[in-house]
Amino acid sequence: MTERTGSPFKQPKAVWAVAFACVISFMGIGLVDPILASLRDKLHASPSDVELLFTSYLVVTAVAMLVTGWVSSRIGAKRTLIAGLVLIVAFAAAAGASGSIGGIVAFRAGWAWAMRCSSRRPLR
Repeated sequence: MTERTGSPFKQPKAVWAVAFACVISFMGIGLVDPILASLRDKLHASPSDVELLFTSYLVVTAVAMLVTGWVSSRIGAKRTLIAGLVLIVAFAAAAGASGSIGGIVAFRAGWAWAMRCSSRRPLR
């Protein structure tokens, strides 16, 4: 067995790009958790309605994983990344401006789709 003496921090740029995309993706999930009780109270939503904030995000992320690779190979990684970032901003702003739990759930689903587009492949 050979020993590695190199630093684990000396990685190709592609590894760092994927790691950064994963961190951002997990932030998209963890961002909502601390405010669930406040959302439930202010929007008069049931606990199951509030749970849809996580469910919609995770389900759409899983489905988008099946499609975004195909899209990226057709229009290119850079265009897919830029489109994803623009859509993240748009869906996040729309979710913030929404006045109902249903609207927030729908916009979070769009946010998840955009997140997968922006983290599908690193730039070369």
